[in-house]
Order: sequence, then structure tokens, then C-alpha cells
Amino acid sequence: MAFRRSIRSGNIPFEHTCIAMRLTELTIAGFKSFAKTTTFSFTAPVSAVVGPNGSGKSNVAEAIRWVLGEQSLKTLRGKKGEDLIFNGSPTAPRMGKASVRITLDNRDHALPIDFDAVTLERKIFRDGTNEYLLNGSPVRLKDIVELLARMGLGETKHNIIGQGEVDRILLASPRDRREMLEEAIGLRLWQLKKREAERKLAETRTNVERVTALAHELKPHVKFLKTQADKAERRDVVRQELEAHYRAFVKQEDADIAKEAERLHADAAPSKKRLSAVEAELRELTRVAESRERPDGIAAAIKAKEGAIAGLEAKRRELERELGRAEGRLEAARIPVRPEHRRVSVEVVAATLAPHIAAMRTALAASDIAALRQRMTERLSDLEGAIRDLHGKRSESGGEAAEHVVDERRRITEELTRIGEDLASHRAEVAAELTAMQTSEMALRAEFRRIREREEEASALRIALERLAFEDEKIAMRRAELVHVIAESGMSRAELEPGGEAMFPDLAAGELRKKIDRLRARLEEIGGIDRAVLDEYAETRARFEFLEKELADLEAAEDDLRDLVAELENRIERDFRDGLAKIRASFAEYFRIIFGGGKGDISYVPFRAVPAGRGEAGGGGAEEERTVEYGIDIKVDLPRKRIKGLAMLSGGERALVSIALLFAITAVNPPPFLVLDETDAALDEANSQKYGAILAELAKRTQLVVITHNRETMKQAGILYGVTMGEDGVTKILSLKLEEAASYGNR
Repeated sequence: MAFRRSIRSGNIPFEHTCIAMRLTELTIAGFKSFAKTTTFSFTAPVSAVVGPNGSGKSNVAEAIRWVLGEQSLKTLRGKKGEDLIFNGSPTAPRMGKASVRITLDNRDHALPIDFDAVTLERKIFRDGTNEYLLNGSPVRLKDIVELLARMGLGETKHNIIGQGEVDRILLASPRDRREMLEEAIGLRLWQLKKREAERKLAETRTNVERVTALAHELKPHVKFLKTQADKAERRDVVRQELEAHYRAFVKQEDADIAKEAERLHADAAPSKKRLSAVEAELRELTRVAESRERPDGIAAAIKAKEGAIAGLEAKRRELERELGRAEGRLEAARIPVRPEHRRVSVEVVAATLAPHIAAMRTALAASDIAALRQRMTERLSDLEGAIRDLHGKRSESGGEAAEHVVDERRRITEELTRIGEDLASHRAEVAAELTAMQTSEMALRAEFRRIREREEEASALRIALERLAFEDEKIAMRRAELVHVIAESGMSRAELEPGGEAMFPDLAAGELRKKIDRLRARLEEIGGIDRAVLDEYAETRARFEFLEKELADLEAAEDDLRDLVAELENRIERDFRDGLAKIRASFAEYFRIIFGGGKGDISYVPFRAVPAGRGEAGGGGAEEERTVEYGIDIKVDLPRKRIKGLAMLSGGERALVSIALLFAITAVNPPPFLVLDETDAALDEANSQKYGAILAELAKRTQLVVITHNRETMKQAGILYGVTMGEDGVTKILSLKLEEAASYGNR
């Protein structure tokens, strides 16, 4: 904004807004009739180009106009870009490109370029492509235009008056005249700055609207995301508090579990040691008890003898039954009975059945059901045998039966006696063994009592150890619960190590667990927050804040640009009016000199109204607003004639008026150089002399390049370039020094 500050401070006076500059050299190659590279050196204040018609003199002026950025092919007397390139002749080939280069003296560094000489070059190719170079470096046309604006030159090229254009300013519209004067006064640079500022202002206004729309679009989304972010912030606070409680709980629970495990280990160690001792003692007692019982074989011997006694008892009972039957038969044999009527007496039957009845009663006294059933079965079998014997007695004779029975009874009695002795012997042995067995049993009972006492002690120890094992299982469950809590926390054991109990010294593990559950419930109540939403909020908020800042910057820039445009408009208007006043006075002076009197005047007048936009709709409608455009009006009053309008002037008079105005403009704000192409063609000898005198005066203020046939004009030149064209259609030049030009002009 240094340029803007310089405007506001007023450090750039009007006279220095246009830069005094010298054209030192012009080089043309392939441009129109200049097929060969041709160089013009402008070392004198006035340089003249002379030559016959059709030799290519005007191509010099057009070359200068073209290299300065002229875009109108019509002005350059062409229809397309290819027309500017030498098209060949019967003896010279056509060129593929055309280039023009001018060199400006910049030793005072008036132009912001760190070179003592500034070279502008323009090239055109057959395909219509243009290239612009500044000191050999490619640049844009815009750069050339801005540089020319600093030189006081613009699009109208008021410093180049082409052939037949001497009265161009008179024939132009008031608006075009104003543009020519603005350019001549040196307002082109300010206008470019204003145009650039207006363009930037429009872009800024567009950007403000776009950024405002984007900000309005983002605002509700940012508000929604902020709600989510606030929830996330609350969740983070709760989460941090929860993590602190987790750390405290894990640390305290670890300590409690370790302490409880140590206590259980201390309680279990003596019990395990005592249980091992008791179990070892039990094993020894059991071994001693088993050794007392098994080696003597008392129980087995008693059982064997009891089996033998039982066998003898059974045999004795059998013999007793047989004895009873024998006695019954003997008694029956002693009673005489007729063979056909022999009957068995009741006594015989009773005697026969008595032993069996006694045996059955004995059997009934047994307490063992199985033994009772066995004996009753035996008695039943003996009873059936006795009945069969009674039936057999009817057929026996009395004597034989008695004798046989007596023998039988004696045998049975002897057998019974022997069996009784065996039974007595066995019973004595059993009694002795029973006595020994009772003694052993008493010792075993003592051993078994000690074993039972030790077993009871071992059982009590096992119960105590089981109780301790149950406590250990509870500790294992607490460890498992702790692992679950750690997994539930979402943190690793290492992450839970820092911090801890010191944060909540008054809370027990149970209270910490309850607080953890409450905090988890609060987290669930808050709900899950997608981290992508937080990232989106951060990104969206940053974008929204950026847009707000950008909007503030754009609005500030918009205000600055409006101020700048207003200041530039004021500066342009003020400088234009100041310059117009000076040109007006100068024009009146040159008019009197050229016409020998009379009056020439230029004025700033409105010439038309144009729409400036539409107002806002109101209750009764809106009227169209219009703005007034101002232009330049030229009025002349020739001496000795009643001619007031430009349309009534002759061709020579129009030329003189145009020359007067052109010289007035040049005198007020001299351009770096002025190119005049046969502007004196319509002048007579007297006016040519006046024209030459004015050129000499102007040469003190600006550099002149004139194309002329007029001898008076040639006299003012410091160097003459003669232009000719040979049969090959190529323009050639011949230079003459000042003395030679003077002698040539006196011919």
C-alpha cells in the first residue's frame, strides 16, 4: 500500500507523475517493408524521417506504435497479424516473424527497473502468436501497459500522430477527447490503479458474499458440532475422573489382595505342617493296627474251627435223628402184632417224632434267619424220613428189627460220643483263641481310638484348610474381578500404575467400586461420542473461525478499497481539472500564435446521461437513477471570420487547430517522446514556418521523431533518416548529419 500512502501524503507532485524519458534506439526486423534488421539511433532532440511516398516512412511510426502494445490491426493498416510480417518480393523471401525493439534511457532510474537502459521488444509469428520481452525477459502485455502508464502513455497513443490523424482529436467524441486528455495529462497510471482497485473491490465484494454464505452455512453445523464437543468435553472430564478412581481402586485392591493372601499363607502354613505330621502318624498307626490283626490269623482260625464245629454239630444232629429213629424202631419191634393187623403204636410214632420236634424247637431258638431256614429244612427232611420208617415197620418182623435197631443204636451212640469229644476239643480251642482274640481286640481298640483321634484332628485341620482354601478362592475371585475391572477400564495395567490411592485416601475399595459404577452410568448417560465428530468439529470450527477472520479482513479490505477508489477518483478528478486548466491556457496561447489572433478554448461539459443502477423497491415503485457523463468540447473563434464550429473549418484550419491543441498538451505534460507522421502535410509555407518554430520550442521539453516532406520541418531536425525502397520491395535508410540536413533543406 506504499503507492496509496504516497497519494495520501501528497509526496508525488503532478508534474512528476509522468516520467521524462529518451528514446535512444529503434530496431526493426521483418516488420512490414523492413525485411532486414534496421536500426534507428535517436541522438538528437529532433529526428526526421524523410523519403518518397511508398518508401515505408509511416512504417517507422507504426513500428513504434506496435511495440508499445497497440492491439488494433486497423490502426496498423492490417487485417490480421500476419499482415505485419514482411510477405516477400520477387527477389526477397518472406519472413517467418517480425520484431520491433525500442531502447529507452533509464540512467536516472525513473522506471522501477535496475537497468540504465530499458528495452521493450515485441515479436509476432505467422500463426498470430505475440511475445513481449522486457530487457530480454518474457513479460505480459499487462506489464507493458503498466510500464507505459508510468511513462505517461496509454491506449490512445496520444504521443503518436499517424498519417492522416492530425485532426483525430477534433473528430473524436467528447468522451474520447477526455480519454486522450486524461492520458496526456498522465492520469493513465491512476486510472489503471483505480481500475485495478475497482476490480479488486468487485472481487472482494464477491468474496465477502461467498464467505458470508459459507459462514451462514457452517454456523448451524458448528453449533451442532459444538454441542457434541461439549458433550465430549464433559465425557472427557468424567472419563478422567473415572480413570482416577480406576487407578485408586486397582492400587487399593492390589494392596488388599496382597495383604489378605499373605495372611492366608501365614494361617495355612502351620495347619499344613500339622496335617502332614498327623497324616504321617495315622499311616504309622494304621500300619501297626494292621500288623496286629493279620499275622496271627486268629480270626481265620476261629472261623475255620467254627466251621468245623458247625459240621460236627450237623453231623451230631443227624446221628441224633438216626438214633431217635432207631430207638423208635426198637420200641416198635418189641410189641407183638398180627402181621395183617400190625399197626404202629402212638408211642412209637411219638418216640419216632420226638427227636425231630426237639431239634425243630432248638432250631427255632436260632437268631439267624438263614440258619433257622436251613435247620428247619433239615428237620423237615428227617421228619419225612421218620414217616417212611414207620411205614416200613409194618413189614419187618419183630425180632429181626429189634436186633438191627440195637446195633444201629450202638453205632450211633459211639459216633455221637466221638463227635462230642471232637466238639469239646474244638470248643476249647475256640475259647482259647477267642480269649487271645479279645486281648488283641482290646489292643486294636486302643490303636483305633488313637487313629480316630488323629483322624478327627486331621479332619479338623482339613476343614480349617478348606476354609482357608475357600478364602483363597475368594481372593482368586477378587483377582479375577480386578482383571475384569482393568479390562472394563479400557486401560492396561501399566497405564493404571501412576496416581492411585493418594487421590482418594478416605474411600475404601467398595466405595471406590460404587463410585466407578456411578461414573460409568454417567458416561452411558452422556452417550458415546465419535472421535471423527470431534475432529470434524475442530476442523469445522477452525474453518468457521478462518472464515470469520477472512470475512473481517475482506470487509476491512473492502472499506480500504472503497477509500482508495474514492481517493483515486478525487485525485484523478483534481489532476484532470488542474491539467485541463493548464492545457486550456496553453491551447489559447498556441491558437493565437498559429492563427495570429482569435480564440481557442476547451471546456469540460456534460454531454449525456447514462443509467447508474436502480433503486430499492418502495411503496410506490422505484425510479431509475441516472448519472451524467462529462466530456471535452472545443470552441474556436478564428480572426476575421465568423466561424464558431469545428465542422465549418477547412482541412488546413482543422490541421492548425489540432496542431495547436497537440502542442498545448505536449507543452503542459511532455511525453517521453512525440512521433509526428506528416502532421504538416496540409500547411502552407507561412504556417510551415510557424510549425517549425513551435517544433524547435517543443524540442526543449520532449524528444521529437517527425516524418515529413516539409523543408521547414527538416531544418529543425538534428539528424535525418532518408528512407528509400529498391526493386526488391525492402525499405532501406540513409542517415544525414545536421549540417547535411541544413544544406539539403536549402536546396
